[in-house]
Amino acid sequence: MNNNLPIKEKKESSSYLFPILGALALIIGCALYIVYKLAERDAAEKWADYDECGWS
Repeated sequence: MNNNLPIKEKKESSSYLFPILGALALIIGCALYIVYKLAERDAAEKWADYDECGWS
């Protein structure tokens, strides 16, 4: 009997896990960046009126 077969199958199944997790992390990171930029833009619009009167 070859005892290496279950170990080889285990390595193959776990080799798909890292690229999937990496892609998922990239998608979540991009979504968070977009949300951050939108919130930053909204805050800049909110305080834009005060830039002209010297309160900035």
